Amino acid sequence: MLELLGKKSGGLFGTSRSAPPSVLESKAAEQEKASLKQEVVQIPIHQIFLNPEQPRKIFREEELTQLASSIRDYGVLQPILVRPALDGNFLVIAGERRYRAACLAGLAAIPSIVRSMEEEEAALVALVENVQRENLDYLEEARAYKKLMDDFGLTQSEIAQKVGKQQSTISNKIRILSLPDDIQEILTEHRLTERHARALLRIHGESDRRKVISRVIKNNLNVKQTEKLVEDLLSGQEEQNRKKNKVNYISYKIYVNTIRKAFLQIKEMENNAIFSQEDKGDVLELKITIPKKDRCFT
Repeated sequence: MLELLGKKSGGLFGTSRSAPPSVLESKAAEQEKASLKQEVVQIPIHQIFLNPEQPRKIFREEELTQLASSIRDYGVLQPILVRPALDGNFLVIAGERRYRAACLAGLAAIPSIVRSMEEEEAALVALVENVQRENLDYLEEARAYKKLMDDFGLTQSEIAQKVGKQQSTISNKIRILSLPDDIQEILTEHRLTERHARALLRIHGESDRRKVISRVIKNNLNVKQTEKLVEDLLSGQEEQNRKKNKVNYISYKIYVNTIRKAFLQIKEMENNAIFSQEDKGDVLELKITIPKKDRCFT
C-alpha cells in the first residue's frame, strides 16, 4: 500500500548551478514544478529496488552511516524519485543514497515521488541529478557518458547539451576510460584525482604506467609531483630514442664508407666503374656498376 503524505515535494535536483541551464536541466525544472502538484507517497522499502543503470556505483560506508543517523533523528527530508517496474514494484531514479541510508536506518517506508519514464529519460535524469550534486567521481561520470553513447546512440555534443557541459569536457572524461581496468580500479581505490589520471594518459606503455602509479601511491605524490614524474619519464625516453637513432645513423654511415673504400680500390683497376647512392626512405640503395670486359671476366 502506498500512503499519501500531507506535504508536497521539495527540490528534486538539489542546489542550482551557476552555469547556464542545459536542455535536460530545464526539463528537470519543469518536472520539479509539476511535482509540487503531486503528492509524495510513502512506499514500503521492500517494494523499492536499486536501478542497475544508476551511474553512481561507489557509496562510502562512513557517509551512509552518518546520513542514516540523521534520518533516524529527522526522517527523510527530501523524497526520492522512482518509476514503476513491470512487476508492480519500483526502481530508484534519483536519491539512491537516501534510499540506502534509509535502509540502514531501519525505515519501513520512504517518501517517494512516482513518475513514469522511458529508460533513456530515466538514465539522463539519474545522471544529471548526480552531476548536479557532484556525487559522481570522474570515472563514474565518464562511464555514464559512455553508456549514454552506447545504449542510446547519443553523440558527445548531445550529451554535453543535455548535462550543461562543454563537449571537450565530455570527450576528456571518456578518454580516461582508455586506461586499463586495473589502473582505473587503482585510481578509485586510492582516490587519485582526474589530473592524476590525465597525467597517466600521456604515457603509452602499460608497464610504464603501472610503474608510475605505483610510485605515486608509494610516495603519496600530489598532481604536480606526478606530472613532473611523467615529464621526466617521457624526457628520458626521448633522450634514449635520440641516442638509439644516433647509433643507427653512425652504423649505416660506417657501412656506406666501407663500401666506398672498396669501390675506390675497384676504381683503380677500372676507370669506368660507377658508384651510385639513393635514399629510398626506409632503405638506402647503393649500386656499383662495372663494365664487362673479356680481360676481366672469363
